[in-house]
Amino acid sequence: MGWIERIIEDRGGEVSFAEFMELALYDPDHGYYSGSEPRYGRRGDFLTAPTASLWYARVLAGFLTRLAGGTGPVTFVDLAAGDGSLLAGVSEALGERGADVLIRRVAVERSPAMRGRLARRLQGTADVVTDLWEAKQPSGPVVVHASELYDALPVERVIAGNDELNELWVAVVDGSLGWKQRPARENVAGYFSEHRVKLDPGQVAEACLSAQDVHGRHLQWAGDDALVLILDYGYEARRLYDARGRGQGSLACFHRHQLSRDPLESPGEQDITAHVNWDDIRMVAREGGWHEIGLWPLAEFLIRAGLAEVAEAFDLGMEAPMNARTIRERQEIKRLLDPEGMGSDLKMLIQGRGRLAALSSQLRCMQNSEENATKRGR
Repeated sequence: MGWIERIIEDRGGEVSFAEFMELALYDPDHGYYSGSEPRYGRRGDFLTAPTASLWYARVLAGFLTRLAGGTGPVTFVDLAAGDGSLLAGVSEALGERGADVLIRRVAVERSPAMRGRLARRLQGTADVVTDLWEAKQPSGPVVVHASELYDALPVERVIAGNDELNELWVAVVDGSLGWKQRPARENVAGYFSEHRVKLDPGQVAEACLSAQDVHGRHLQWAGDDALVLILDYGYEARRLYDARGRGQGSLACFHRHQLSRDPLESPGEQDITAHVNWDDIRMVAREGGWHEIGLWPLAEFLIRAGLAEVAEAFDLGMEAPMNARTIRERQEIKRLLDPEGMGSDLKMLIQGRGRLAALSSQLRCMQNSEENATKRGR
C-alpha cells in the first residue's frame, strides 16, 4: 500500500477528489510540488511561459517599466514563484533600470525546497514567503503576477446522471485507488447552479470551490492601486462546461511532457490540473470594485505589451542580420507565440484598480483592436 492509500485509510477509506488532489500535489512529504527539483521546464514535466523562454520576462519587464513611468516604482509580486526563474529574468531584463521600476519584489511559494532555491537565487533582493498575507501590505502601486497557479487549485469532480448529480470520490479498495460515486453535496451542486450550468447525462466536470476565496485574498492584499495578471488555461463557464468540447471534463495530468487523464496513477509523481473558470475570477473582482483590462491569448498579450519594441531593443527587429543568434532568439519568441500551442491555449487576464487600472487602460498596447485601428486611420 502506497503513501496516499495509507493517508486515505486513516481518513475513513475515502476522500473527496479535492482532498486527494491536495494530498497528491501538496503533501509536505510526498506531494508533487514538495520535491527538491523544479517540476517545470524542459527537463521537467511541463513547460510554462516564464520557463519556456526569457522573452516572457523581457516583455513583462518592458510592461512594468511603462507602468512605473506613470506611477513611480511598483511592488511586483510573483505568486507560485517556483525557483525564481521569472523574478530573476525580469531583474536581468531591467538591469540598471531596476531601482526606477521596482521598489520591492515579493516571491510567494508553498514548497520549502523551492523557497530555499528562491532565497539562494535572489540573494535577498525579494521577500520570500509561503503565503501572500505573510508579506507586509504595500502602500504604493502593486502588480501581482500568477502563472498557472489557479489551474493547480484542488477541484471537486462530478458526473451527471439523468436526474441527479454525483461526486467522484477517491476510495481505497483492496489496497488500491479507485472511484466511488456519492450524491453531490449541497455546496458542490450549488456551484453549478450558481453558474447556471446543466450537465448532460454521463458528463464529467470539475468545480474549484476555493478559487473565489483565493483570488479575493490576493485582491484584498494588493490594495486600491494595483494590477493583477493571471496567466492560465481556462474558459468562461458556458464553454468550460459545454459537453460538446469537454464531456469528460478538463482534468489533465503531466509527466515528462506526456499527457494523461488518469489522476489516480502514480500520485505525487505527476502534475494534476483543471482549467480555470474565468467567471469565478471575474465575479470576485467585480464585487470588489476591480476593472477588467482584458482577457487575451498569450500571443496577443505579448504583442500588445510591446514584444516588437523589446525585440528591436535587443537588435532582433526586421532589419536584424540573419545569423545564429537571430535565428535562435526568434525561435524562442515563436515558442511563446505558437498558435497551435501556448500562444493560443494560455490566456492572460488583467484586472486593475486605481491609478494602475487607469494607466494600463490608456496604454496603446492595452487598448482593444478596434480602438487601435481607429487611431491608425486618423
